[in-house]
Amino acid sequence: MKIALCKSHFAGPISGADETLVAYALGLHQAGYNVQVVLLYRCADDDQYYLRLKQAAVPVSFVVTRSRVFELMRRVRHYLATAFFFISLVPRSSDALRRIWQAVMEMMTRSYYRACRDFFRVACPDILHVFTPDSGARLMISAGHGLGIPVLYQELGTPKHLSALETCYREMEKVLPLCAEFGVLSPRLVAGWSARFPSLRSVSVMPLIVEHSRTFHLGSQSSTDPEETVFGFAARLEEGKGPLVLLDALAEVNRQGPLAVARIAGIGPQLLEVNARVRELAIREACEFVGHYSEPLGRAAFMNSLDVFVLPSLAEGTPNSIIEAMAHGVPVIATEVGGIPDIIDSDSGILVPPGDAAALADAMLQLARDSKRRKAMGAAAQERYHKFFSPKAVLPLMLDIYQRVAGNGHTTNAMASGNGNLHPWS
Repeated sequence: MKIALCKSHFAGPISGADETLVAYALGLHQAGYNVQVVLLYRCADDDQYYLRLKQAAVPVSFVVTRSRVFELMRRVRHYLATAFFFISLVPRSSDALRRIWQAVMEMMTRSYYRACRDFFRVACPDILHVFTPDSGARLMISAGHGLGIPVLYQELGTPKHLSALETCYREMEKVLPLCAEFGVLSPRLVAGWSARFPSLRSVSVMPLIVEHSRTFHLGSQSSTDPEETVFGFAARLEEGKGPLVLLDALAEVNRQGPLAVARIAGIGPQLLEVNARVRELAIREACEFVGHYSEPLGRAAFMNSLDVFVLPSLAEGTPNSIIEAMAHGVPVIATEVGGIPDIIDSDSGILVPPGDAAALADAMLQLARDSKRRKAMGAAAQERYHKFFSPKAVLPLMLDIYQRVAGNGHTTNAMASGNGNLHPWS
């Protein structure tokens, strides 16, 4: 079976959708399957996701090998994100820039339908697996369907999305009837997306894969100070991720219990507000800002430096970061939103209500005061990772869906995960 993983472009420098596509591609390739990555627009030669695929010898193809308009837009976007980072600190500026980007991409992408159709006609994939609800994805779905190629569209988010994305989803709804299958990341999201898009023909659960790494091991993540508990946070510093809730909880923990430190990886529009809250709460010595990370080894080093991973999101889909923490044997405290309750059970972490700093502080205190419980939860988290999100667990489930969508007349009944059992979500 010839599998094409399709996306409009790599959105980097850090992108959960890009990370998901690359993890799927690497897993399929390493398992010996015929997979290629197809991008509508050419990426930069130094793009980290492209380099990871290239180093692993995963074929990457571009429908449009040269687009001066797209290249100019990409440079401008990168320039705004670096030299003029302060723009993103202005409230609602991120939404405004996103809408402008979407409008220009919409106008530009329409002209490439014939090129996309010609590309797929020559490539002859057996199935298209398309990501991200943008104009490029819609174009690829339409072109593939027009050639009779079965299309699987996978939604990586949650029905409760940013208002700036509503236009994208309204337009996406128009092409979803062309898709043979609609994939979501966890069972809890099936009902929400089915209600949002009543015309869906079939909905399947396709879990995230976290790329295997030699650095995944248990027992290396504790603080060097036995009296100190290191809580890690890795996400954009924006309201939806709950960084201010974390800081309020951290201040309460340090008022009541043993020393707690928050190691924060991320930048974003709330950076100034986060720093102001740190000063207001007088917890500067309890906060360590490490910027953002992108490479797998950087993420591994970060996770291995933690005692507990915390993600107090107000709204969420199925975060890669939680699964990365679990893979490293780090217990998790997170909120009961989106697909998170499918990821974490009571053995591997603690769930708290969104926006509740008191409940978050209580959960942090529980684990700060009980190193044995942290260790047991970390072991359970790593075991759950292997059972639900490792390549050995997820790839058979993916191949079962691919075979069914491609219409080859048989499926593998979700096949067996690494320990000989069916995937729990099959």
